[in-house]
Amino acid sequence: MSNPGSAHPALSDAALRETLDLLGTVVANMAGKLDRHGQILADVQKAATESRDAAQAAKAHSDPQRYGRHIGQELDRALDATLDRLEGMQSGFAADRQETRRSLGELVRQEEAVLQHLRDDLEEAGRWKRRIPFIALFGVALALGLTIALPRFLAVNGIGCAVLGGEWLRGPESGKEACVFYAR
Repeated sequence: MSNPGSAHPALSDAALRETLDLLGTVVANMAGKLDRHGQILADVQKAATESRDAAQAAKAHSDPQRYGRHIGQELDRALDATLDRLEGMQSGFAADRQETRRSLGELVRQEEAVLQHLRDDLEEAGRWKRRIPFIALFGVALALGLTIALPRFLAVNGIGCAVLGGEWLRGPESGKEACVFYAR
C-alpha cells in the first residue's frame, strides 16, 4: 500500500467504471461457481440417496448367504460409479476453492486500492477546504484593489474615459487633459 500522506491523482470516471466492471465480472464468475457448487451438491445428495436405496434393497432380501455375493457385486458396481463421481466432485471442489480464494484475494486488493484512492481524495479535499479562507481573502482583496485601481487606469486616456462614461477634456487655463463625468 502507498503512504497515506502522499498525494495521488484522483481516478478518472473511466478508471472507476473499469474497476466497477472488473468487480462485476468477478462477482458474476463467483455466482456461476456457486451455482455449479449447488449442482454438485445436488449430485452428491442423489448419489447418497441411491446408495441408501441400494442398501435397503439388499437388506430386504431374506437369505443373505444366497444373495450375498450377488448383492456385493451389485453394490460394488453401484458404489464404484458413485465413488468415482464423488472423487471427481471432490477434486472439482478443491480447484473451485483455490480459484475462489484467488478471486477473493484479488477483490480484497482491489477494494484496498479503491479505499486508498478515496482516502487520498478526501485528504486532497481537506487540503482545499483549509485553503478556501485564504483564497476568499485574496479574492476580496483583489476585487477591492481592482475596484479602486481599474477606473483610474482606464481614465488615463480618451478611450478608457469613454468606456467609463466620461469625456476627455483639456482644461482652458492649465492645458491639462482630464476625464470629466457629467451628471445627467
